[in-house]
Amino acid sequence: MCCDGELECPCPPVGLIDVVGKKWAMCVVTLLGYHGTLRFGPIQRSLPRVSPATLTATLRALEKAKLVVRTAKEPVRGAPVSYDLTARGKALYGNLLPLAEWLRSA
Repeated sequence: MCCDGELECPCPPVGLIDVVGKKWAMCVVTLLGYHGTLRFGPIQRSLPRVSPATLTATLRALEKAKLVVRTAKEPVRGAPVSYDLTARGKALYGNLLPLAEWLRSA
């Protein structure tokens, strides 16, 4: 937990905040939640200000946090790869929608 004090802390584990708090993480989760399974190229084109290296790092971090699943069409290097939300990622996306509405109304 992120709190070690006297009161019980309701915040999620710090590791999750480290992942979802990154600049592009919520954008990727939102894209995958809205569109479903996507390959790297369409994600990259939808987020033109993110570099390929940063997008790769973001996808890997989301995969490590079990929010995104990476699937290769064939088990060989260089095979087409797609990304989708896991059940945990879909739950996060569902919880982001009210926040997005709140931000739009501000």
